[in-house]
Amino acid sequence: MTRPFTEHEQQNLSILKEFITDVAFLYLTSTGLSKSILDAVLPVRTLLHTQKIHDFNSQAQGSENKVIKHVALLNDKNIDEVDATLYRPQTKKGDPRIWFSHLNKRAKPNDILALFVFNGVFYTLNLTQSRLAEMRNQGIETETTQHLAQLVRQSGAAAQELIARLRDIACSGPLRAVCMGDTSIGRTVEAALGIPINSSKTPDYHGIELKSARAKSSTRLSENRSVLFAQVPDWRISKFKSSRELLDAFGYGCTDGAQRLYCTVNAGHPNAQGLQLNLLRDLETLAEAHIPSHQKEVVVWQLDTLHARLNEKHHETFWISADSAKRGNQEFFTLKSIRHTRNPSTAQFDNLLETGKISVDHLIKRSLNGRVTEKGPLFKLHKSDIPSLFLAATKEYTL
Repeated sequence: MTRPFTEHEQQNLSILKEFITDVAFLYLTSTGLSKSILDAVLPVRTLLHTQKIHDFNSQAQGSENKVIKHVALLNDKNIDEVDATLYRPQTKKGDPRIWFSHLNKRAKPNDILALFVFNGVFYTLNLTQSRLAEMRNQGIETETTQHLAQLVRQSGAAAQELIARLRDIACSGPLRAVCMGDTSIGRTVEAALGIPINSSKTPDYHGIELKSARAKSSTRLSENRSVLFAQVPDWRISKFKSSRELLDAFGYGCTDGAQRLYCTVNAGHPNAQGLQLNLLRDLETLAEAHIPSHQKEVVVWQLDTLHARLNEKHHETFWISADSAKRGNQEFFTLKSIRHTRNPSTAQFDNLLETGKISVDHLIKRSLNGRVTEKGPLFKLHKSDIPSLFLAATKEYTL
């Protein structure tokens, strides 16, 4: 069950959005409160998994396997510590459950709980019952309002430090590219910041992901889209079990003798290879289908895996724009601006997949020696649609 937020709830949520980078909601029902059982819905499971609080997927069924986590419950005056019970029952296929101690005394049916994690601490706030936004507007200070103000200050420290460093770099003049090719802009900016080149999936700078691009967009679609993250399918539940099998089925030969499957796939329509994405909400999966042969699930991704990657990679991101200039064969970059995003919406991610705005690029190649390599699959979004993916307001900075 979901419902629109009231203005009162939106105002309380706006306080959290000043510092959190991911939030999940529980919509309380009379049945759930009376039975002391709440469904740990997909956004809740993704939040807990991404923030390393709990992984329901690895939890065994049965009451003997339940897990207790301490939660900081934000009241209007102080912060109470309550217990969250996380478990999967033997019945109903072990559907994940969550319950907070004494919740019946603190909430009513139709209330909305906000769940978030900050610096490893698991928090919850009753958006419906809380008066925190009203109290802050009136200048009323309590233990809770002071704690929230401290979290706001802590959350912005890394971003302000990074903005200052990038402005210093911009003022020092054009940066000589450290390598050639499409990735040279990103590597050059990271080198200027002293970030070593690595293949880590984690954000680049104190939890902030850096995405650098040339300011002048190409007419080619591939260069007007930004890479969100790379994620291979779940081969365990896919019909095809490897990139090699995808290449064998749908690849094409090239004049250099190599075989490739370089293509873009989205949910809008089949591509030249007949491949198309299909969001299966009821199964909580994203499938890639081969339309001509009616193969509905050539490869499959689980949505909770994609949501976790999105939150892990883009809980806070600087999208850096730079002008490019050539001096002979050498490229130089002048940093121009930053687009600062926070708090990606998994619901909006699904919507953008379903409408074809988020696409998947395969970059599979078999060399002449028979070796198969895969640089993706890359989940990409058009640059103009980036703000729509995030809950927090996008901020723009000039360097």
